Order: sequence, then structure tokens, then C-alpha cells
Amino acid sequence: MFRISRLSLSLAALGFGFYHLFLGLVSLGEYQRPELSLAASAIYLIALLGSVLDMPGLKMRPITAIMSMVAVVTMPHLVFDALGEVRQGSYATWHVAAVATLLAVLSVRQFQLLAWLGFSVLTLEVLMWGGAEVIFNSGLVGALLLVVVAQAASWALSSSSSAAAKFQQQAIDIAAATEASSAARVERQARVDATLNEVRPLLEEMVATGGKLSAKSRQEALTKEAELRDQIRGRNLVDPSVVVAVRSARDRGIEVQLLDDGGLDDIPEVERAHYYQQIVEKLATVTAGKVVIRASQGETWRLTIAALRKEEDRPDLFVRI
Repeated sequence: MFRISRLSLSLAALGFGFYHLFLGLVSLGEYQRPELSLAASAIYLIALLGSVLDMPGLKMRPITAIMSMVAVVTMPHLVFDALGEVRQGSYATWHVAAVATLLAVLSVRQFQLLAWLGFSVLTLEVLMWGGAEVIFNSGLVGALLLVVVAQAASWALSSSSSAAAKFQQQAIDIAAATEASSAARVERQARVDATLNEVRPLLEEMVATGGKLSAKSRQEALTKEAELRDQIRGRNLVDPSVVVAVRSARDRGIEVQLLDDGGLDDIPEVERAHYYQQIVEKLATVTAGKVVIRASQGETWRLTIAALRKEEDRPDLFVRI
């Protein structure tokens, strides 16, 4: 894939534009009022430098586009007045190609409507100066072709720029998702390691006693086993505040299951606090039985909390958030 730098394009545009300025300067002897042609040359030079060098991006500033349009409108008046008579096939009408160059830059730099408006003004001024017979000898046809080519180039550049921006955003999104997934994986691993470190004394006690644990140690072992299961099956539901609330519920004799099926995967971390708060509040209201907390994907809700007791036909609590 070939890449052309902004500097190379700018130098090419300036070189092409300076050529028309050169033709105007070497033709000063053909004007009845050369000072008007010099004034047009100065206006053209300012507009050309401004339109080509303005801003690093593809689109120029509106104020620069307006400055170019001022040059497009005033230059023909000055040069035609400087000539004083209709003259065809001469470099004395250099300004037609020069104006077309400004219009081409306008089009490439995302002001296509102004470019075509400027070409319409140029056409009208040329016809008012020399009539229909000068259309093919004044450079007007070449100006039309230049603006058409610039329009096509503008569409191509705009499409390429949009595609590049889209691909760049996709790359950023993928990188962010990968980073978030990696961070979540590291965090989960850290939680598992922390839980295993907490369990190690209990495992050593089991080995030392031959598996004959006290009632307190047995309950602690069950709690640790449940917390390990939470780390594996709970995923995004395992928040520090939720861990404390679940542990408190289990200490009250309540069986708690955390099941994350991806319901919180696409929610930013800062927005998950609302769901964690709901889990903490609902768990605090349960006094017995079993609580299942599930984060569902593909549903109109994100979270389901159900509190059940075997002796009851209906759940004590069932909410969807």
C-alpha cells in the first residue's frame, strides 16, 4: 500500500499553484493596467498558502475557505480590468487556472459545495467578459476538469479517512476489551489465591487431625468451599461488598449461589455498583432458605435474585433488575 505524506501533497499543490502565479507575472507586459494583475497575484498567493497550509487534518477551517472564496470572486474582476480588452489563447488569462486551483483545494479539503459555487461564479464572470466564444480558449474547460478530478479525490480521501478512523476505533475497542478481560482475569486469580491462602491453615488442620474437624472448623470449611465456588461461577458478581453480604448470609445459615452468565459483561465497572448494592440490600432481608443470584445475558433484565424455602410453594423473594 502506497502512502503519501501531507508534506508531499502540500508541496505538489503549492508547486502547481505557483506555476500559474509565474505565468501571471511573466505576462505583465500584456496588461493595460499591470498593477491590477499584481494585486490579483498577491490575493492569489495569500489564498493559496492559506488553503494549502491551513490545519493538519483533511478539512480546512471555514474562515480559510471563505478567504479562498473572496479570492475566487475578486481575482477575475482585477485581471479582466487589467487586460482592458478580450484576449484569447494567452497566458494573460492565467487567473482562470489559478482560480480553478483554489477551487480544487477547496473541494479536496471538504468544501465541495463552495468549490462548485465558486466555479459557477468563475463561469459567469468569464462569459460576462468575453461571451460564449471564449469558453474553449480561456481555460474554463480545464478548470471544470480540475474541479471534477478534485471532487473525485475528495470522495476517495474522505472514504479512506472514515475507514481508517473506523479501523482505528475498532483496534482501540479490541485493545480496551482485551485489557479489561486481562485485568478481570488477574483480579479473579488474585481473589482465588487470597482465598486459597485463607484455606491453607484449614487444610493443614484437616491433614493433622485426619479429617476429624470440629463443628466450627467444619462450618468454616464449607464456607471456604462456597467462596471458592463463587470465584469460579460468580465472576463479575464477586464484588467486595457482595462477598461480605454473602458471607454474612451464610453465617446465618442461608445457602447462597452466585451464577454469572455474562449479564454484567458489557456494563462499565462504575455502573455495576447499582447492581451490587441491590444484591447487598436484598440479601439482608432474607432470613432462611436458599438464595440464587444470577446475572443473565440476552434478557431484558440484568440480574435475578430469588429466595426459596423448601416448605414454601412460592419464593420469599423474586426480583429482576
